[in-house]
Amino acid sequence: MAAVNRNMFDATVTPDRPHGAPLMILPLNLVALIVSYVDDPADLARLCRTCRVLNYMALPQLYKHITLTSYDKIRYRDEEPEGMGSASPFSMGLNAIITRPYATLVRSLTLRGIWRELELEEHARVGRVPDSAMMLNIAVRAAVDKMTELESFSWELNTKMLETVYLGLAKLPKLKSLTIRFPSSRHPRPTIVIPPMPQLQYLRITDIDPLCYPDDMSTLLWKCRKLRELNLHWSPRMRNEQEPSVMVHDYFRKCIAAKQPVSVRKVGLQNLYALHTEEFNVAVDNAALEEVTILNNGGADLSMNTFVDSTWPTMPKQDLRLKSLRQDAIGRKHAEFVGSFTGLERLYFVNASLNPSDDINSPRPLIASTALTPPGSDNPSSETHGSGPYSTMAANSPSRQASIRDLYLNNITLNHAATLRHLLLPARWPLSASAVARLVHASPQLEQLGFATEFNDMESLGLLLPFLRKLVALRLLVPTGPTSDATRASVSKSVKYAFPSTHALANAQSFADIVEVDDEVLMERLSESLADQQVFHRLKVISMGRKGFQLGGYYTVPADEGDQQGHVQLQTPSGSRAPSAEEARNQDKAQDRSPSFGVPGSASNSRTASQSNGHPPSSLGKRRREDETPAAEQEEEPTPNVESFDNAPCLHPVFSDGRHWRRRVRRVGWEVLQRWEIWGLDKQEL
Repeated sequence: MAAVNRNMFDATVTPDRPHGAPLMILPLNLVALIVSYVDDPADLARLCRTCRVLNYMALPQLYKHITLTSYDKIRYRDEEPEGMGSASPFSMGLNAIITRPYATLVRSLTLRGIWRELELEEHARVGRVPDSAMMLNIAVRAAVDKMTELESFSWELNTKMLETVYLGLAKLPKLKSLTIRFPSSRHPRPTIVIPPMPQLQYLRITDIDPLCYPDDMSTLLWKCRKLRELNLHWSPRMRNEQEPSVMVHDYFRKCIAAKQPVSVRKVGLQNLYALHTEEFNVAVDNAALEEVTILNNGGADLSMNTFVDSTWPTMPKQDLRLKSLRQDAIGRKHAEFVGSFTGLERLYFVNASLNPSDDINSPRPLIASTALTPPGSDNPSSETHGSGPYSTMAANSPSRQASIRDLYLNNITLNHAATLRHLLLPARWPLSASAVARLVHASPQLEQLGFATEFNDMESLGLLLPFLRKLVALRLLVPTGPTSDATRASVSKSVKYAFPSTHALANAQSFADIVEVDDEVLMERLSESLADQQVFHRLKVISMGRKGFQLGGYYTVPADEGDQQGHVQLQTPSGSRAPSAEEARNQDKAQDRSPSFGVPGSASNSRTASQSNGHPPSSLGKRRREDETPAAEQEEEPTPNVESFDNAPCLHPVFSDGRHWRRRVRRVGWEVLQRWEIWGLDKQEL
């Protein structure tokens, strides 16, 4: 781009318009800042067509991240075919990169969808690559050669990437991220030795099929000394059909021969079905691993996989420093592994199923499956660390499931609870109040927590939340499993039709019934129950089953209005009461001036508030804001235990100076919840 005169940023652009306001009256540096927040390609394209100045500002933003999608059929918009008068948007996008002087603006390129290959079977019989596939790779290579500043490349098409593109990527000096998807269909293609890319930091390869596409990636893994994240996804056919075709040694053979193990910080393995060999212990540097994800296909007969998966050792031969562990496995062997080391900060048990419509705990929007999405594969089965998976058979008997659950909880409590910040437990483990209490007792650092609950009311929850001082996100799961499904189907139906929505909460017989209550009733209960600023001021998001709610600022309502609503407040320690009368009046005025959602009120002295309201001091101790309590005045935190929870008094709603405190609550969808790991990482994807 040409250099810009410095005076442009001190002037304004005000072309004369006869029938309206000037086009732009803001300084150009402010306009540039506004344009930088526009991320929709259509909006950016409209800005580029507005005027020269906006074209100059929006063009780099428009070409920075390019995603081109190929469709197998012509699509129509308002009865007009896409690309009418030229070619498909996919082809025209490649043409713009190659023929126009904008390729150096591209930082990220993603190619996805379906590329039609004519006479594929005939070409496969004679050992030829279809001309359409070859021409596609030539066009992509021409585009890659022009994108000298490219940092991320993703090939997610249904056809195989050929050597010509690999060689072009190897020449890019700034390429840091590479994603490759192999075809799901089995049509022969040339075998390729993937060249080294020294600057690569992120590598993701999906749908690996060694029998049909045995590309050699050992050189790539050996030469990428800056690689920090490695994700390998094998075709689900390997595990479903028990094909012993995966030889892990082949992927790391050059690292093993050179005695230079892959030193990555994050490792993800999905659908790995392979024998363990001793050489694998020197292929990956376990001491450098911090985050591990292991996902397997639960749709296969796990008993048939045991002969292969049992070869992987339970205990690693090196000391682990894992900080994050994510898997869909539940088994005794994996539970023993969790107890073999300490120091986990994030632990996620994946609950999501392959069919989102059957997942009662999923807040994800239902999207019809399309050819654009790589075929998913996965579900519960196996295990863990960087040395490989510890697959286990699913426990069928309830007693065996209970013993495995208790083993997990004991190992988590003893080895990791003191350092855990994120914890997502399986929905098939409905925890009692006493079990949650023991977990809370040992986990003072929890910031995000998700578990299945047996609570049939919200009283017990109020006993637990006050002791999670750093909790910002809470996910309550509806228990799943054969017994839970049958009970939920019968009880929920009877409660739904037997009581009006206003009484359904009081007559709920299970947590699933609470989730089915109208959103307005749930939000009103949450608004009242989470109004104690001393206890819940850090909590920002809470979900019940598939429903998510975002918590905002505090406000007050007249006492008579609060009494008429007739809701019961959650049980909370009386040491964590409302603010004092004077501070409540000041905060009430501030809230009246700024009623917008999401502006929390200030906290106040809990002891003064409890005395002004006539409540006795709490037997559980004083609860104050950590950031407002001087170090010299901080008292030792009370230690929660089962007895203190059971004996805690049930208190009245929080009020001050004749007014009841409430908290703003609104229903939110996946666009908000996905920002939090206990929702965003609950998926069968690496």
